[in-house]
Amino acid sequence: MREKYSEERIVSCYEANANHFLKPAAMLDMMQEAAGRDAENLGFGYENMISTNTAWVLSRVKLQFHNYPKWRDTIKLKTWHKGANRIFYLRDFILEGTDGSTLISATTSWVIIDLASRRMVRNSELAENFDNVGMGHAIEEQAEKVTLPRGNEPELVYTHKVVWSDIDTNGHVNNVKYVVWALDALEYEFVKENKVKELLVNFDSEVLPGQSVDLYRVMEKTDEGTIFYIQGKVEGKSSFSVKMTF
Repeated sequence: MREKYSEERIVSCYEANANHFLKPAAMLDMMQEAAGRDAENLGFGYENMISTNTAWVLSRVKLQFHNYPKWRDTIKLKTWHKGANRIFYLRDFILEGTDGSTLISATTSWVIIDLASRRMVRNSELAENFDNVGMGHAIEEQAEKVTLPRGNEPELVYTHKVVWSDIDTNGHVNNVKYVVWALDALEYEFVKENKVKELLVNFDSEVLPGQSVDLYRVMEKTDEGTIFYIQGKVEGKSSFSVKMTF
């Protein structure tokens, strides 16, 4: 049976917010890097994919925050590939404290794209050739589609012009930036006084250098808490949707 990939580290000051807690975006950064390293170990990392002119693209991610680590805390991130379900390739993550308690749980859904056509392609080897017995789930259900509530007109909060620092090695806006932009679409005092309990992100279409992204917001109060929906659009077309539960 395969073992989960794991790495231990200390929360750096640049990964913490003004309240000294780990930023959701920092968690996503760590997840990206750990996923890449584990994929390399399993034979389908960056170099393997580039050799066939393909690349991994994150399509959906869901995080549940149980207990936020703080600046200078020692943490352990675990991740494992779970095979495929229809068009998605699934990967889960758990962030643990030094006592082994689960701080953050996450599940991700990835697709493979052809770098020339920018279209999705399949790789049956990745779907079929993995023994996932005993690996379990961080979150059993897949990250779902973000659906904005009906009856609430989205409010345009601000427009972001894509700049050099937004772009990643695939030549488009890195997915973590969308979460940064989404949190920036909320009032400072609200974010300072409230923690994200659950984060769900759908990546709908890539955003390229020089484009402008309009950030729309809808707020909903439910029994679960206060929920913000943030949608980023380029020329009226959805690029990403975020659901944040506080």
